[in-house]
Amino acid sequence: MGDPAVTPGIPGRERSALDEVARLLPYARPHRALFLATLAVSLALAVIDVPLPFFLKKVIDAVLKHHEHLALFGFDLDPRRFLMAILLSLAALAVAKGVLTYAQRMASETMGQRMIYALRLDLYRHLQSLSMPFFKNASTGRIMLRFMGDINAVLDMITDGVLRALMDAVTIVTVVAVILALNWKLALVVLSVLPLYLLVFLRLSPALRHTGRMARHERSALSGNLQEKIAGRIVVKAFHQEDAEESLVTEQTGRLRDWLIAKARVGGRLTALANVLVAFGGALVLGVGGLSVLNDEMTKGGLMAFYALAAMLFPPLRRLARTNETYQAARVSLDRLLDFLDETAPLKERSGSRPLAIGRGGVRFEEVRFSYVPGVPVLQGIDLEVDGGQVVALDGPNGAGKTTLLSLLPRFIEPDGGRVLIDGQDLRDVTLASLRRQIGLVTQDPFLFSGTIEENVRYGRPGATEAEVWEAARVANAYDFIRALPEGFRTQVGERGQRLSGGQVQRLALARAVINNPPMLVLDEATSAVDAESETLIREALLRLMQGRTTFVIAHRISTVQRADRILVMDGGRIVEEGRHDVLYHRDGLYTRICREQLLLEGTRT
Repeated sequence: MGDPAVTPGIPGRERSALDEVARLLPYARPHRALFLATLAVSLALAVIDVPLPFFLKKVIDAVLKHHEHLALFGFDLDPRRFLMAILLSLAALAVAKGVLTYAQRMASETMGQRMIYALRLDLYRHLQSLSMPFFKNASTGRIMLRFMGDINAVLDMITDGVLRALMDAVTIVTVVAVILALNWKLALVVLSVLPLYLLVFLRLSPALRHTGRMARHERSALSGNLQEKIAGRIVVKAFHQEDAEESLVTEQTGRLRDWLIAKARVGGRLTALANVLVAFGGALVLGVGGLSVLNDEMTKGGLMAFYALAAMLFPPLRRLARTNETYQAARVSLDRLLDFLDETAPLKERSGSRPLAIGRGGVRFEEVRFSYVPGVPVLQGIDLEVDGGQVVALDGPNGAGKTTLLSLLPRFIEPDGGRVLIDGQDLRDVTLASLRRQIGLVTQDPFLFSGTIEENVRYGRPGATEAEVWEAARVANAYDFIRALPEGFRTQVGERGQRLSGGQVQRLALARAVINNPPMLVLDEATSAVDAESETLIREALLRLMQGRTTFVIAHRISTVQRADRILVMDGGRIVEEGRHDVLYHRDGLYTRICREQLLLEGTRT
């Protein structure tokens, strides 16, 4: 069977192992002492079994020769004491191995968890620094897979893969050195198998990594699709698309299955060939070694010791085959994490940025241009000056650039050209924290976190007192409905606020926006998705909130727009009309057409 089909658009790029190690080193450097301790314990554990075959040799040769006095560690011992000394030595080695195993496990796990802790925090900090266009193109499922699945695979590589491979390599080198010293001719017989194993390893490793990369990509795509469709389950059911969605999941699951089978096929081939070579090597040792015993070139104990040493050589070789499979999968995960960390973060504070000093709250846009896709302008040369305390409404058809324009204020996006100023201060010269503290934001589809009403309102200012939370709720016309709930402000809102109505969620979003008493407000369709009663309550709250604050409102409803000090009508990324409602309405331009369409929808008159 050939390679399975694949979802288009595979992210990432190939990196060398040295590149990956170089990127991980900064996470290991703070733990040098722990790393050295882990390394020392691992090396000791790797060679602790090497003396065992020599004890076996002495016991076999002693039993067969019936000597009255036997030498051990430079002492002449009678047979009983000799056997007791052997048993005590083996017991001491067993205890030492147990202690070293525990120490190695704890040291490697502690070091790995500390490295992953720092890496996970770096990932989250980087995620926080990315601009909104990134999130338009990245699914939540894929991001979550980076934080959970991929990072755990890297942890396994650090704690088990790399150290286990190092221990196995040390064991192999030590055993090879010992068998060469013990019987170099027989050692060459054993070592003749190694080039064949290395050839198999080198031939199959690239295919193992490729299939692992493709399987993880398909798992990421499936995870993203499932998360999106579960979140949008109401839409799926409303449009009776269950069968179509099942077909898509079936297709994605099938691709994932095929790549996992392909990966298992390559891994199984590698393991099977390694096992064949190991068995072949063991048979050669017994055959050639048996002839040496018959020719009196080796003792029977020497042959058993050599065979035991050779047997110690092959399990690490088999483990290296399996470890290589894990390692290749972990490298895929590490590449994906590094791709994520390499994602450009355009929203960086300039060196020497200072806190925003708000005076009247005047805003100026100077020749602002912006594009989400190069060559497809969304904003084209916006020139606009807004006095502090003014209420400015933005209207226009969908896709005119209204939300994009207002996204520049809290620096969710960065203009391609021109600049934005508040009270004469270029937003690129002020700290993001001080800028965003001055702006209260309410969107068309407000997001509430799982938790209580009080926690969601206080999210706007974590240090707010209970009285301040209550006051923010009053200002947003939310206090009465909250107090009517059985648990009041401690009511659990559910995921995304699903236990509350749309109007209640919107009013809580208003309360959250104003609890910090910001001098500026940005309201993006804050009343478009609520019923008439909720709209009335929200509009009353907005009228209070906008007093004395520089406010930008995106709205289509005439009842909201007509109260603005200025109305900006946008089309094609430009401001095409500007003025008050009564003036613009009688110009018979774009605003007039928008109002008439809205009046038909509302069934009312201005």
